[in-house]
Amino acid sequence: MDKIKPVLIPTLVELAKLRAHVGFVPLSTEELAEKLGQSQQSASKHLQQLESLGYVERRRSGPKFTVMLTEAGQDIVRTYYSSLKVALEGVRKEEIAFVGKVFQGLGEGAYYIGLEGYKTQFAKALGFDPYPGTLNVKLESAIQIEQKRELRGFDGLRIEGFQRDGRTYGGARCYRARVGKDDLLGAVLVIDRTHYDDSVLEIISPDFLRGALGLENGDPLEVSVSVI
Repeated sequence: MDKIKPVLIPTLVELAKLRAHVGFVPLSTEELAEKLGQSQQSASKHLQQLESLGYVERRRSGPKFTVMLTEAGQDIVRTYYSSLKVALEGVRKEEIAFVGKVFQGLGEGAYYIGLEGYKTQFAKALGFDPYPGTLNVKLESAIQIEQKRELRGFDGLRIEGFQRDGRTYGGARCYRARVGKDDLLGAVLVIDRTHYDDSVLEIISPDFLRGALGLENGDPLEVSVSVI
């Protein structure tokens, strides 16, 4: 890989996600800062550095800039993706490793997990009755969020939607997982319709994970997800 400060790589990845590898996209430093979870000053500085290195090209378009990844910038993203994939899969090809921070969800997990239409299917697919609720983990890096998107490309175990009392409940897929330092049994859900975006992992388990692992909001958590 070409020499580049690691701190600049998430910006290149975010630009690729905005399809700046296809052509110029309108983007303000405020918008980029929000997507990266950084200050506007940091986002602006990163763009300037990437431009000076020849990895991005910028043009003024009214109050905004339009930004495009150059071939050199695209090469950095592709190389980083490939090296990360090799690093992860070289150790254990059947798993994807996630790291994030525990946060308090919307409180709806207990209701939905407890519905018989879901509960029976979870038990059949995973071999356990899930604790009534989900553990929510916030992914904080662009690479981790991209991995969550990649997870959608794997089949997983299908949970079908159903109707009850005139209401339709959507389907989901689940992926077996090892949770925390104790490798507790669990599964990550990829729900067809959810309030959360790909920065969030929703985890079910036969255990009350917060209690079993002594977790509080903001605590880091490692989750290894099976994709076979």
